[in-house]
Amino acid sequence: MMPGPSLALLAGALALGAASASAAPKTRPAAARKDAPPAVADFDKLSGAHPRACEASADARLAAMGEPSRRQCAWSGRIEMQYWRTIPAPTGACLPPAAIAWHRLATTAQTKPAPWNAAWTGNALVSGNDALQQALALWHAEDGSWSAVLWRWLPSSKPDTRAWEQDHWKDVVASAQAIGAASRQPAASPLLQAWVDATASKPRVLDGDNWRWVAQHTCLTMQTASISQAQLHLPYSRDDARLEQRSAMQVQLARRFPNAEWLQPFTLLEPATPGKRSSAKFIAVWKEGTSVKGQLWIPLREDSGVVRARIGSELGPAPAVHSDDAVKQRADLVEHELTALANAWEARHE
Repeated sequence: MMPGPSLALLAGALALGAASASAAPKTRPAAARKDAPPAVADFDKLSGAHPRACEASADARLAAMGEPSRRQCAWSGRIEMQYWRTIPAPTGACLPPAAIAWHRLATTAQTKPAPWNAAWTGNALVSGNDALQQALALWHAEDGSWSAVLWRWLPSSKPDTRAWEQDHWKDVVASAQAIGAASRQPAASPLLQAWVDATASKPRVLDGDNWRWVAQHTCLTMQTASISQAQLHLPYSRDDARLEQRSAMQVQLARRFPNAEWLQPFTLLEPATPGKRSSAKFIAVWKEGTSVKGQLWIPLREDSGVVRARIGSELGPAPAVHSDDAVKQRADLVEHELTALANAWEARHE
């Protein structure tokens, strides 16, 4: 006997329900995977423990990073992870968000990090000592935003517990370092080494031949030039520097930049340590259009050329920033940064 219409409808409904039930498990894991943290922020897996609420206050130095998407602790508070799904981009910043976040995260490390490189898609920094270990990573997410994670470990004083924690910490470090495995800095020239030293405490980024950083809430850009000969002879020894040489060089500069307002004429710098013998280094600072610019000249031994570095800083469109006081303040800052660069060169290369 053929089944009646009601039986056929019932059978169809049961079959549809079974199909829906079999399909549901396939969609739920996909959604879960979408919301799951990346491997470097998988707290359960890397720590080997279920997360607990963090009892200690968050590091106040990271407040500018914004509220983390996750802050988790375990091991009686000895391990902590903070994960930022999206790093906020500061309004009006002249550095990319990654460079600013790299600096903010690195301020908590017990080491001086390399400058952020505009070519990087991510990088990591591992540092610490017997009292505190840290691992941080910063990377370009698939949606185009930047994400970051910071791990901290306070090693236990008990040898067996510490050994167990160390095994898991190795996984944390390996996961972070995998993000920066392909990120390398270009070969450091002597001038780049000096600039890295001089700007060690400031947010900064390497962007090809342009090096940008922030000092006193002001954006600065340095453009380097290859080693070359100056238009006029510049002596390597301070003992050989003559006033008439500097006057002649100033005349040359005035001809080259006819629209410049000279805020600091071509000048011989004092040595970093007063009274100490050092090589001659020269600076000049001027305003041209809406920019304040400064240049450093470092003659090399045996007339083998001159290293030149130029710093520029835009004053901005507002009339107030073009006042005499504002221009002088900016010129003082440019001169200070040029002097810091010269002193760093002296400390590293002389």
